[in-house]
Amino acid sequence: MENGRVTKQIGILVSVMSICFLIAAHLSADGKADPVSVPGFPNVENEIEFAVAEWPPMVSEDMVGFGKHAQRVMEIFSAMGYRVKFVFLSWPRSFELTKQGTYVATFPWLRTAERERDFLISKHAIAQAHHKGFYKASLFPNGLDLKSFDDSILLGLRPVVVASYWQELEFKKRGIEAEIVTSPEAAWRFLEAGRGDIMFEEEEVGWHDLKRIFSDEVVKTFATTEAITTDMLHILISRKHPDGLDLLRAFDAFMDSPDGQKMCQKWSFCRAGALADPDDFNGPESGPTDAYD
Repeated sequence: MENGRVTKQIGILVSVMSICFLIAAHLSADGKADPVSVPGFPNVENEIEFAVAEWPPMVSEDMVGFGKHAQRVMEIFSAMGYRVKFVFLSWPRSFELTKQGTYVATFPWLRTAERERDFLISKHAIAQAHHKGFYKASLFPNGLDLKSFDDSILLGLRPVVVASYWQELEFKKRGIEAEIVTSPEAAWRFLEAGRGDIMFEEEEVGWHDLKRIFSDEVVKTFATTEAITTDMLHILISRKHPDGLDLLRAFDAFMDSPDGQKMCQKWSFCRAGALADPDDFNGPESGPTDAYD
């Protein structure tokens, strides 16, 4: 009986010593414990704060799961062992504060040459954006055959655009006069009232906005062009945040893995290594790409 108790105590002692050894083995040089990944359990020691803004149904504080793209990001980083937190700001603040290193990352954004200089951008996208021109079908019963922003000049169309959105820059570069408004809702109401001819928006986001603002009967009066642009959307990772480079490497490694590839295949655009041409114009400087797949 006494021998049994001694054996049990020795066993407990060995277990405690083993745990201590594991903890010591995972201490970094500065004395902080490196998180130990446990299969099937997100590592709550590693919390990532993404700076984002409203762009329903892709990203929204008021939607279950915070929107389509937010759910996608959460799925990826949870599988990597991180706890994900979304900090809702404005799009300009999300962009600038991530650039400054206050937040480690922001999404979703298009790849541009300037952003390549200011941020770390993975070769893997998280979504795809299909931007189309929305218009009142009654004004153009034969439809609108647009393939680029330049076509709107030839047709003499009056665009409506939200201030600071990337389309505003495109119109200015082409010398196109546009109705500039302060919010997406104002833009849709301008268009519905006939104060403009066309509004360019990501397809799914545009229809979501219309259904949110107007009745079903009014929504039926709208039509769209073919896609003017189709672009991949990325996570921008801060070059100035101390965890930025490690996060980029971890994200790339996971998306290159069989688990990562299996995950992105569900999203129908998975193209490992496929990059947009950074010299092409690809999105807003201070607003959402205006949004997504």
